[in-house]
Amino acid sequence: MAATIASAPGGGDISTNPVRELIRRFLITFLLGVVVYRLGILVPIPGVDVQALQDRITVTDSPLGALIAYANMFNGGAIASASVFGLGIMPYISASIIMQLLTFSVPALKALQKEGEGGRRKINQYTRYATLVICLAQSCMAALVLTNDSGTTGQDLVNAKDETWFVIQSMLVITTGSMVLLWLAEQITKFGIGNGVSVIIMIGILASIPSAFFGGDQDLAQFLWIAAVCLVIIGCIVVVVQATRRINLESQRRIQGNRLYGGQTTSLPLKLNHANVVPVIFASPVMVLVGLFFGNMLGLHLFDYGAPGYRYLFAGLIIAFTYFYISITFDLNELSNHFKQAGFFVRGIKPGKKTVDFLSYHLTRITFVGAIFLAAIAILPELLGTQLGLSGNAASALMGGTGLLIVVGVALDIMQKVGSFFLAHQFGQQMGGDGGLGGAAAKKPGKRF
Repeated sequence: MAATIASAPGGGDISTNPVRELIRRFLITFLLGVVVYRLGILVPIPGVDVQALQDRITVTDSPLGALIAYANMFNGGAIASASVFGLGIMPYISASIIMQLLTFSVPALKALQKEGEGGRRKINQYTRYATLVICLAQSCMAALVLTNDSGTTGQDLVNAKDETWFVIQSMLVITTGSMVLLWLAEQITKFGIGNGVSVIIMIGILASIPSAFFGGDQDLAQFLWIAAVCLVIIGCIVVVVQATRRINLESQRRIQGNRLYGGQTTSLPLKLNHANVVPVIFASPVMVLVGLFFGNMLGLHLFDYGAPGYRYLFAGLIIAFTYFYISITFDLNELSNHFKQAGFFVRGIKPGKKTVDFLSYHLTRITFVGAIFLAAIAILPELLGTQLGLSGNAASALMGGTGLLIVVGVALDIMQKVGSFFLAHQFGQQMGGDGGLGGAAAKKPGKRF
């Protein structure tokens, strides 16, 4: 994209007008994230019977069907439409999580991360390569499923005569669509508002809301009940996302001559939900494998979608993966050494092992509360749909709670960056050149980007 930033009225730089700059970034985000992305959803994969696929996806009484419906919600209905954007941005999310875990476990990648901006760019490059590999693998599996699954009515999902060519074609088309979507997300990050990947996911989730509430006018009481529950969930999510446990830190004091140096105070914020929705992403495919193993191989339906065992095991996996993710990504020993080198310490706690034990104690406690909340949010729609007799659309309106968690989190992040943007202009600062909006640095008049 090439564009020239014009001068503001009176010959001033447009970047000196925060409102105009914010509107420009919003329009770029809207154009790429809403117009281009949502139009791409309407482009189907050649050779696929879209109507037959939609009929197949509506069956959610199996673990695999539930996972497909779950992924379809995150992609804004792209899977049901057999879109070229069917994989969405999820391959990049998976690759990012894998690289993040490898960075904390592989010494070479950990050393590369500590090299600064150059090392981070190298890791981002590896992440894109991993995204490409994941896209090829997932698109191949999706094409094979389409060619071999005739659905519940026995109707073929693919109209192509040559199945081998269809698989190859679908792999190229779907992989290209996912990489284009990743490029759009990067452009939103550079020139728009907020993180492009998060914005793309949020737009996909928001696009599923109208269909989830479709037909609510036929049962107004149930519609109002679902809306009230959603508002309560949103309020709880805001509280949990914003909740932090602050560990007060002090710097060492020293006296040189007649002057006292040090004694500054700061705090270490420990988020209540540090893992975000990563544990749910980990637990969902595990539940599919467990359901298929016990249901198809052993003939036991203890962990089928809707069974009590499904809810208990799913919640337990989310809690376990939350602690696993925190233990991998939160290096308390390195954090303690960083405090020691910077001259900070926790009052009443000796540096070293005592500080590590102190931080571990508090992190374990707040992680437990965050994990319980995340597990409750994840199983809430299935629980309400089963116990309270809500319809499938009504239960999906809650979007697993996980969808609401993402939407609220991204919205709060955008609001924070917009506030930082105006604050930076108020004090004549540029906070990395863009006021903290997460985009590229503001350019001088006449410059192109």
